[in-house]
Amino acid sequence: MRLKLLVGNTKISVLKGSDVPIFYIHGSGGDAEIWTKQLEEIGGYAIDLPNHGLSGNAEIRTIDDYAYFVAETIKIVSGKGIVVGHSLGGAIAQKIFLNHRETVLALVLVGTGARLRVLPKVLEGLKEMPSETAKFMADMAFHRKEFVELFAKLFEARAEILLKDLMLCNEFDLLEDYKAGNIKFDVPTLAIVGENDFLTPVKYSQFFTQYGAEVRIIKNAGHMVMLENPEDFNAELRNFIGLVKNSYGKD
Repeated sequence: MRLKLLVGNTKISVLKGSDVPIFYIHGSGGDAEIWTKQLEEIGGYAIDLPNHGLSGNAEIRTIDDYAYFVAETIKIVSGKGIVVGHSLGGAIAQKIFLNHRETVLALVLVGTGARLRVLPKVLEGLKEMPSETAKFMADMAFHRKEFVELFAKLFEARAEILLKDLMLCNEFDLLEDYKAGNIKFDVPTLAIVGENDFLTPVKYSQFFTQYGAEVRIIKNAGHMVMLENPEDFNAELRNFIGLVKNSYGKD
């Protein structure tokens, strides 16, 4: 089921599973469909970011802009919820926690980091050699190679928005804010990462444990962990949701 919401003058498209307050945010160049297995088995709402999927266009200058649209979507649907963000979506989730704290019951940071540097060869390659660079990105993103060809074509078709998203990732840097003690998670927070994630390695997720998060490492998966091993990913997410319900005294 698709919801069509209006945030300001921008249409936001949301894929809906069962009616539970979980909000999934996709990564660079992606869309809500990446969360199909989670919507089917756990429920919640997967958001097409502005300029992605079936959502409308909006001027996005920083990750804070994406965070605004997601936070407003959460407010419209349920007021607050568990925010699950992958890669770029994980950066957005951190910004929602910082800028729109009232919407966040809990955080799940998937294959992301406090800083998201992007190889210069990727940024240049998407401009000059989109086909070859899309294949390189797909190779890096997946541990299970049966996904590579499909996503190489997808990344190539979306090279323009992928480049814009990766440029935002490259500018995202909260590392010193964490180290200075300016950021500490005061909501239940889980970091999930694929054992073979080469884009945002395990140490990126382990970093968050110093600031109140727990970490779960998923075997037989790379960066696209929710696609490559949905069974184990969903099990960890389901367990975490149970803990969140208990912490808030809900049945």
